[in-house]
Amino acid sequence: MKEYYPLTAAQKMHYNWIKKYKTQQVSGVSVVASLKSAIDFGLLKKCIQLEIERYGCMRIRFTKPDEKGEVKQYIVEKDARDIPLKDLSNMSLAEADDLMQQWAYETFDGDDIPLCDVTMVKLPEGYNGFFIHMDHRLIDSCGLVVMINDLMQLYTHYRFQSEYPQDLADFETVLQKDLKRAGNEKRFAKDKKFWDDQLDALGEPLYSDIQGPSVLEEARKLHGNKKLRAADIEMKNLFVQVKDYYLEPEPTKNLMDFCMNHQLSMTNLLLLGIRTYLSKVNNGQEDITIENFISRRSTHDEWTSGGSRTIMFPCRTVISADMDFISAAYEIQNVQNRIYMHSNYDPELIEEEMRRRYHTPENTTYESCYLTYQPMPVKMDTPHLVNISQHAKWFANGAATKKMYLTVSHTENGGMNFSYHYQTAHLNEHDMELLYYYMMRILFKGIAEPDMSIGEIMEQV
Repeated sequence: MKEYYPLTAAQKMHYNWIKKYKTQQVSGVSVVASLKSAIDFGLLKKCIQLEIERYGCMRIRFTKPDEKGEVKQYIVEKDARDIPLKDLSNMSLAEADDLMQQWAYETFDGDDIPLCDVTMVKLPEGYNGFFIHMDHRLIDSCGLVVMINDLMQLYTHYRFQSEYPQDLADFETVLQKDLKRAGNEKRFAKDKKFWDDQLDALGEPLYSDIQGPSVLEEARKLHGNKKLRAADIEMKNLFVQVKDYYLEPEPTKNLMDFCMNHQLSMTNLLLLGIRTYLSKVNNGQEDITIENFISRRSTHDEWTSGGSRTIMFPCRTVISADMDFISAAYEIQNVQNRIYMHSNYDPELIEEEMRRRYHTPENTTYESCYLTYQPMPVKMDTPHLVNISQHAKWFANGAATKKMYLTVSHTENGGMNFSYHYQTAHLNEHDMELLYYYMMRILFKGIAEPDMSIGEIMEQV
């Protein structure tokens, strides 16, 4: 008998974007994973079908909204679909990537339907593997990396008699625990108090835009309110372009060593780089908010159960120009550490509370920038594949509700990739070039001279 479950806070976040913006495209995650090697596609197909059995989140379905608009999820017992093979080997690798990008734009539209597509691919230059496209309510990028590694461990087990992969945590069991935790009234009250206390202490946030103060001024004129502290969200043209910048292994190591030596997380260092740029281009504004995505995978079961666990929360800091770089980094880390303690809270409730308190116009926001740091590269990490060249690439959804969404991930050779997804309605590639350029100058100036003040860094870069 099928069990029906409510959506988790992370799933609601993506579902609410779909409802609000009337597009499914804001809710997908897509990647290609391939090896420069011959592949037994018959065996790979069997392994993909076995992975669908092992990884319960791939078999999630969502019901039609009921009379109250509520959606439930359930897991089908079997999904024995065929896995197609497409031959793209007569193209260039760039052309094949462009075609797969078009696949990533396709939407999952309907109720009680599969929300996951897997396609085996023959690629140019001798690469072979598979492309996977999933609804973001089913999985996040960390869960997808775990799935890819598990799938290739299955393949190497049957192909080379390597050890069979350990069982993955049962998605349904972890889901039940999550829902029970979310329903804990005492925990909910503590979480609500934390977020309310932040607003009590700091008051209303203040919007900061990567294009400077003119964006907020335009919103103030539009709404006839000279004191408005929020700016308008683009509601019509959600199309995004993607600009990637590659940071070489040596400077990447310098950033990572700084984090290690000062007991900082890379996320918090990146947040400092973004917020310092926002402060610089907004006349030294001290009160800055950035939306940061948290993976919420602290246990083995949470890491291996799949599902959509990533959820975003506002990282708001008030940092003066005379605070030194390392102190500013620790200030962000202290804020983030407190947020982690209350990351089971529904972010929609934070927004509702701010609308209740500050009566902001509909479809306005306090944030222009969003960050995801992904520490795990898409890498088929098994001994039999370690010396084989790999081609892996994440693809954009084609539409975004966020003005600028930065995903920072590690590459196979020890570098980092900075992937800027930006709404073309207001931003262009030059805006991303400026953001990346100044972020790097800020970060490397800061790690070289951590006692230098934020104000001095902004002046010198």
